[in-house]
Amino acid sequence: MLDLRIKEYLSKVGIRKISELDTALIETYGQEEGENHIDRLTRLYDRSEERLMYGAKDTPYLHRQEELVDYLNQSLQMSILAASFYDYVFFRRVMDYLLKYERYWTGDILDIGCGNGILACFLAMLHPESSVTGLDLSLNAVSVSVELAGSLSAENVHFACAKAAGKRMYDTLFSCRTVHENVAWRPLIEESKAAPLSIEEQTKRHEEYAKTLSAFIKPQGYLISVERYEDDSAYAGFVRALTESGFCTVKGTRMQFSCKNGDETAAFQASVFQLLPLCDGKDILKKSKTPLQATGHQICSAAEQRGI
Repeated sequence: MLDLRIKEYLSKVGIRKISELDTALIETYGQEEGENHIDRLTRLYDRSEERLMYGAKDTPYLHRQEELVDYLNQSLQMSILAASFYDYVFFRRVMDYLLKYERYWTGDILDIGCGNGILACFLAMLHPESSVTGLDLSLNAVSVSVELAGSLSAENVHFACAKAAGKRMYDTLFSCRTVHENVAWRPLIEESKAAPLSIEEQTKRHEEYAKTLSAFIKPQGYLISVERYEDDSAYAGFVRALTESGFCTVKGTRMQFSCKNGDETAAFQASVFQLLPLCDGKDILKKSKTPLQATGHQICSAAEQRGI
């Protein structure tokens, strides 16, 4: 049963179930303006899909959808409509996970890749004693987040462009759907034709971003990760890369869930990790017989046995 706090928060924000985005746009903006938005979004989606599928010359993977992201966050009203269509179920699932493991939300909190700020503001209202920071590459998303926080009277959260992150470290880092955009993926058409990567290759693919995440966290701080992974071996590579950067999985916190994500169903992996410099993950991983053994209780148990 969904926690009442989630229902009340989503209702206050204005997130509701939308079956057809086109219909919602026309109802909200009127026939002419709504159709203009539909036409523009259709062209931006097509361009985004083409870039993801075939590449975009020198444009990094991270920036191949930025035009679409900026358009969807041109105003708080548009952003809430888009989130209602694409993320209605996703937000409910993620917030339920955040509440289940809220004991790991301590001190200063960073939401990296915060998007329109819906989850960052939720964390700020759950933990009024904490200072919450949301960072995003999109200036439009940051602007929408600031407006959302103001409408909710959330005074313990602030937002900024990711370029202004600096070298500050936090007690808790929240990373939600950021890995896929920051890892060096090939164009999808090349991915589909290539042979499956080994765990070692998947680890190497993720290692740079794992180091980036660890740089934001204070020693013994926590990473709460919710990422889209359809492939277990790819996720195992991500977890191994985190382990090699000093993280240990917190026993019993791993959860897999699938939910409708716009027009399609997507699979997600959620886990809590702790940054423990004494976590000897490399030796543990060498002893693992299957990829997924590297993603759960084995690593945490070794840390426990060492008295961490």
